[in-house]
Amino acid sequence: MDREAIRARIRSQIKPFSSEQRYPTGWNDDMSFEEIHDALTPSINRLMRYYRYVEVDIPDMIATGFMRLWEELSQQPDLLADKDQGGAVKWVMYRSGISHYRKFHRREMYLEDLATRSGEPDDFLIDGYEGHFYTDHSEYSRRVDLRLDIEQAMRQMAEKYQDSRAHLAALYYITTRVTLEDAAALAERSGTKTAWWLTSIVKPMREELCEMFGLSRPGKTTWQEKVQAGRETPLLKLVERFEADGDEHMAATVRGLAENESTKAMMEKLGLPKTHVHYLRRKAHEELNRAYGCIA
Repeated sequence: MDREAIRARIRSQIKPFSSEQRYPTGWNDDMSFEEIHDALTPSINRLMRYYRYVEVDIPDMIATGFMRLWEELSQQPDLLADKDQGGAVKWVMYRSGISHYRKFHRREMYLEDLATRSGEPDDFLIDGYEGHFYTDHSEYSRRVDLRLDIEQAMRQMAEKYQDSRAHLAALYYITTRVTLEDAAALAERSGTKTAWWLTSIVKPMREELCEMFGLSRPGKTTWQEKVQAGRETPLLKLVERFEADGDEHMAATVRGLAENESTKAMMEKLGLPKTHVHYLRRKAHEELNRAYGCIA
């Protein structure tokens, strides 16, 4: 075979690089994996902070979720074809390994604890701090730590509810001496709406603050608290049951309650009147209480 024939044969075997793989989505036609990643990450990041996932673990959790998405798309390229952006966000979140990270949540090991667990405590203690001289300093440090904990909790709550006037007014009412009437007026929940605001906004927020500060409180655990604690399986099974029955309204209502959507938002999403949405919300609460074994 002459040289030209060899060259021609080599050239015929050279193929151009394949174009970037694109996947059909239900919200923006075909997208590359990088575009899907960039589109979903901000919402996933916001929701993980909303549900108070451990902040230092969030990047790893997001990476885990997208790794599983990549694996599934490799096997089923049209996986996202029938999902809107919210559905895709939930798909990635629910596969981010939250149970693994909660199980192995890191805790700080104090020196005294380390000494107690590791043998003779005196071998690990630092000399030179005995006596009464440092008592005042210790009390000062304790108060500084408490102040920092309170400031951090207030900042987290303010960021979490920054778009809800009713929640911000509730935080103001709980943490100051403002009167109920003035706080309800700030929340735009005066008159007959005050009772609803107290039970639906103020009470859950007060319980959330108690949990953040590790304060014990009386009362039963609600399904909302169980969802926030990471028990999402009953919720997902309930949504899947309604979807299997073809009851998309109830499935959307259950998801909306879990995401703390307002009645107005559900009315716009479902295209239903307020009375019908109130009925769906009430039924969804009953189903969630039953699924989580809570007393309504």
